[in-house]
Amino acid sequence: MSHARYALSEDEDERIVTRQAVKEEPVTRITDERPAIVQLSHAWLNERGSPELQPWPAEIVDTVLDQLQQQQSILDSLMSDTSTSEEEHFRLNLVQLDAERSKWLLRSFLRTRLEKLEKYASHLVTNRSEQTRLSPMELGYVKRYDQLLSDHFQNAVLQYLPEPMRSLNDPPPGGSLSNVGSMIVSPQLDSPVFIYCRDDGGSIVLPDGESLALLPGSIHLLPYRAIRAVLEQRRVELL
Repeated sequence: MSHARYALSEDEDERIVTRQAVKEEPVTRITDERPAIVQLSHAWLNERGSPELQPWPAEIVDTVLDQLQQQQSILDSLMSDTSTSEEEHFRLNLVQLDAERSKWLLRSFLRTRLEKLEKYASHLVTNRSEQTRLSPMELGYVKRYDQLLSDHFQNAVLQYLPEPMRSLNDPPPGGSLSNVGSMIVSPQLDSPVFIYCRDDGGSIVLPDGESLALLPGSIHLLPYRAIRAVLEQRRVELL
């Protein structure tokens, strides 16, 4: 994995378009032909910038892990070879440094997702549609975490409260009784985010009714909810 793979190139790539139905509307998905480590760096930025969990990029993570394992195996073999010169050892150390940078990026990406898993555990457990964004391991973890958290609240506080107040799904004081689940922390989809348009995102309608054209190469500060669809289409990236 060369150092060049860290360059965030925005050159036009060959794109393959597939069509799927999301919310009964056709969605154009654009495949990303950039190196896996570059795709992971943008997945990391998207995860850090978005208020909700992004879909688990299984193919990207698996590819990066495979490349790291292969690279480490070659490095170990060459560095243990007595015929490797001092100059070659120096070059191998640079390659090893590049591999460590890739490992750091992967760990940071996973830590970011872990923070959201724990923050929105109850929300994710009670919303099956959101669980499609998780890997099987993440889904198992968030269910167990939510159960432990619920047991802790029950044993520490809730069991001592009057019966009508023992549920974590109770609405806040003054809230509507129909607003079940309002005590559960959920992503704030109207949070502002910076986006960079990789492709023509068409026009979107802002909360105030104004229309905005997402032109390639443009940068905007917009509510996350307004660009959620084009982010899923991979036409924009978060900064």
